[in-house]
Amino acid sequence: MATPVRIGLVGLGQRGLQHLRALWQIEEAEVAALCDPFEENLDEGKIKGFVDDFSMGDIRTGTSFEALMETDGLDAVYFSIPPNVHNGELVAAARAGLHIFAEKPVSLYLDEAAEMDAAIREAGVFATVGFNQRHDRWHEAIHHFLADKRLVMATSVSFGALEGHSVKHTRTEELGGPKNRVWAANAAWSGTTVVEAGIHRLDLMRYYAGDVAWVRADYVHRDADDIVDGGDNPYAYSVTFGFECGLILNLLLGRLRRTFYGDGYDDIAWDRGHLKVEGDGPVAYYYEGPYPPDPRPTTDDLRHPLDVEARGDSTFNINRDFVDALVHGDPAHLRNTFSSSMNSHAAVIGANISDQLGGRKIALDELMSSDEFAPYRRKPAG
Repeated sequence: MATPVRIGLVGLGQRGLQHLRALWQIEEAEVAALCDPFEENLDEGKIKGFVDDFSMGDIRTGTSFEALMETDGLDAVYFSIPPNVHNGELVAAARAGLHIFAEKPVSLYLDEAAEMDAAIREAGVFATVGFNQRHDRWHEAIHHFLADKRLVMATSVSFGALEGHSVKHTRTEELGGPKNRVWAANAAWSGTTVVEAGIHRLDLMRYYAGDVAWVRADYVHRDADDIVDGGDNPYAYSVTFGFECGLILNLLLGRLRRTFYGDGYDDIAWDRGHLKVEGDGPVAYYYEGPYPPDPRPTTDDLRHPLDVEARGDSTFNINRDFVDALVHGDPAHLRNTFSSSMNSHAAVIGANISDQLGGRKIALDELMSSDEFAPYRRKPAG
């Protein structure tokens, strides 16, 4: 593809601004159009507060997707909008032959996501989903280290404040959503914390271990008298994902109100050791030497820090790789495609369904195809 690659962005909220900042630093990318339903998000002065050296110049702006699609010579479109407000825009972009970068989660409904995937496949355009953690250099090192290991179990624990997510730029208070605009705390907007945030942890494990085969989940739902500003997502989530390779992932999430504190950890076990992400980087713990050992090895004997680069800016890196894929016409630059990411999407939606069904174990192939699950896949009319 000829450079610069002309790109339009749909959604200038928190994540859209982060992508704009990254693209502004990439010589081969040209921001040609910006679209947001709220005019204040298109204000040059506001954008300058988030993007160094930004200048509107000849960038086309508009409050409708249709206006963006009228931009001459557009090559690609970014979608950074809440997952519950998609209304056929991504499908229209694919059918127009535009390459696509879609922020996660791409939808709260499997049928809608499958329609997007089908349109992308039919059009033959490049499409990726914003799983930027795959582009973190530490995670890249873990991916390579674990490539030849028999993975058996992983645990990912993340506790955060329900109010802890940054205030959004979408006027949810005018659209039937939370009055404080923190839509990530609201189930109807976010699809639950597993879908909105846990999908990052799940997809990162897929980067290490391959696809998920089944899911089983139990949630501790929020008391009705503890719902403030629409923050109704559950207190706690216990989700088990079974991978095709045999790995079991235990994903434990908590979102407590009025705590304002969060922490967590990650541990990945293979048949001969553990890997943990510590403050200075990933560290593997395993024994090398005669067996049985004499004397018993110390922790220092077992501790093997991975040789890692600086983590880098994963948002910049994923944008750099997407632009490179378009410039060189080579999808190998992408660490996920829209189609490959459907497994992550189905797995987290499946967790919600499992909880609704009393913790039932759900096979993802059945979830995507069985008539039994058709009502759960379907987007409600209107």
